[in-house]
Amino acid sequence: MAKKKSSKKQFASTQPKAKKSNIPDLIIEDGFWKKNVIPALILFVLSIGLYIQTKSFDYVLDDKIVYHENALVKKGFSGISEIFGTESMVGYFGEQVNLLPGSRYRPLSIATFAVEHEFFGNHSYKIESFWTKEFKKNPAFAKKIDRISSDGTIYEIVFPTEESFLTALTAHFSESEINQNREQFLYHAAYSNSGISHMINVLLYGLLVLLLFRLLSVLFPVVQSKWYLTLAFVSTLLFVLHPIHVEAIANVKGRDEILALTGALATMFFTLKYIATEKPIHLVLSGVIFLFGLLAKEHVLTFIALIPLTTYFFTKSSFRKNAISIAPLAVASLIFLYMRNEAIGGDNMFNLSAGGVSTDLMNNPFVEMSGAEALATKFYTLGLYVKLLLVPHPLTHDYYPYHIPIMSWGNISSILSFLLYAGMGVFAVLGLRKKSIPAYGIFFFLIPLFAVSNLVVPVGTFMNDRFVFFSSVGFCIILGYLISRKLPSPVINLGLLGVLVLGYFAKTVTRTADWKDGYTLNVSAIQNSPNSARANLFMGTALFKKFAQRETDTEKKKALLLEVKSYVDRALEIYPDYGSGIKMKVKVSTDIYKLDSKIEPLLQTFEEIIKVRKSNASIDLYLDYFKNSNYWTKELTAFSYKIGYEHFYKKMGDPLTATKYINYGLSISPSDPSLNQAAAEMNGQ
Repeated sequence: MAKKKSSKKQFASTQPKAKKSNIPDLIIEDGFWKKNVIPALILFVLSIGLYIQTKSFDYVLDDKIVYHENALVKKGFSGISEIFGTESMVGYFGEQVNLLPGSRYRPLSIATFAVEHEFFGNHSYKIESFWTKEFKKNPAFAKKIDRISSDGTIYEIVFPTEESFLTALTAHFSESEINQNREQFLYHAAYSNSGISHMINVLLYGLLVLLLFRLLSVLFPVVQSKWYLTLAFVSTLLFVLHPIHVEAIANVKGRDEILALTGALATMFFTLKYIATEKPIHLVLSGVIFLFGLLAKEHVLTFIALIPLTTYFFTKSSFRKNAISIAPLAVASLIFLYMRNEAIGGDNMFNLSAGGVSTDLMNNPFVEMSGAEALATKFYTLGLYVKLLLVPHPLTHDYYPYHIPIMSWGNISSILSFLLYAGMGVFAVLGLRKKSIPAYGIFFFLIPLFAVSNLVVPVGTFMNDRFVFFSSVGFCIILGYLISRKLPSPVINLGLLGVLVLGYFAKTVTRTADWKDGYTLNVSAIQNSPNSARANLFMGTALFKKFAQRETDTEKKKALLLEVKSYVDRALEIYPDYGSGIKMKVKVSTDIYKLDSKIEPLLQTFEEIIKVRKSNASIDLYLDYFKNSNYWTKELTAFSYKIGYEHFYKKMGDPLTATKYINYGLSISPSDPSLNQAAAEMNGQ
């Protein structure tokens, strides 16, 4: 037995060792662009062609915060260091205001705007709130600035030349004042070329599309000869055409989304290049590009999870190599978090939601909800994202309160959405072992969406089309997979693809047109978001600036102001304490008074506002004006009694505020018996 056992041992020791497999962990083909010149050209040209109409579009919405009314951007090159060293709203507000939890640190796109302004920012001029704010600091100019703000022939009008702008100023300033302040007048009014800004966005989008096509071609190698039905081409084509992307491309501010997704996808590509080649240069590039992506938008951090999943699904790389490939991303993340913490301040650089939760409904739409209602509403909005990806209609830029209604768990939509997301999560996890493409697509959809879902970090609104810019890649992968690999015949494949292409193309072209300027955008929003306080206020404001403020015919102007007032009233009906709405209501009501000199409607407006806010600086100025001018004694006396005694004293039990308005009435009519009796009762006499 011993001899036999020894023989087995000797036999085993003489066997050749198994050779290590020479199959690469990942193969990335050479000469890709030469082999795919036709599909690449189609995708790039289509990307540009879809959005070429934006070359004539203006700046809208938050473009003023990050660009044309941003003091740091107006500095050009010299403002870039401050842009990277401060919170991203400092350039607009002049200080860090922390409107949202965690503030905002997204300097990269703002820095590109500063570069643009350096080259294209002194070719036209426009007086905006930034200009008036700067010159109102000079007491000698305060009244003139107020008049300019109400002058529709100069305020928010673009002047194509320096000469035409300075000539327009002569209506409000003397020649000596213009000469003394010429440099500052021009500097603060310098207006960038919006057409160039839009075209840069479009070009960046085209390059992003090519990057996506290249990346998907690595993940999904060709399994059939028809290039127009490959998964990579079909998925990228759907991404190019999808109407939900219009906000990110047609809004200049959306450049942060484009740059961020470009950085995330490029990082993924160079990580895969490292897996395939093990060249250190690809590690360096992945880390550097990841940092730039983070500086565009912090949501790129979600790719710390998505990139390892990608290497797991599509490579044979070892755990060790995968860990090495993630190391540069971890370093880049730490650098970003340090930079962000230094810029915005804070005790913990890992806390992205530092800062108090806003109590302003426009910055925290869940503030009036219970915890259960908030969670039900969040899942309802998550369901809407899936619906809009499948059927992108109707689209709006305004999902503010209460376009999205307050939901409860008794609502079937919230329940179905919760079940849908739970099902997607389970399907994706179960698909890990099989490394199924639909499972990967779901991960690509869910992981970036988690950052903007409101489930962990409040984002300041219910939802936005641009919030699924990242996640739509996952959706397009799943849809592209079904079309290119699962449908039974090329006829059905091409038929479905054709329907989607035509439908998406038509919707994208028409939706893009809505973004031409503030007025066209708000006309669209009020049609699709009639229950949004913000949409109603913005519609009224756009109508005021574009038409009412510039109308010279008295009757037409009054009709326009009444139309503006109807939108503002609707906004305040939805959200009575809406500060910007209250300010606009005072402005419109006083402008109507200037036209018809009817005091009753104006005092009615004052009464409605005071009941909400107790006092208003603009109202106080008008009341002082009436008192000093001896106008409307009877009406003002009755107003003082009604608001002071009947409302604040008898109804609200607020003697302090009541006394303010009773004393105002007595200053106009000291012997009025009703006011004196009210004062005596309040004083306990």
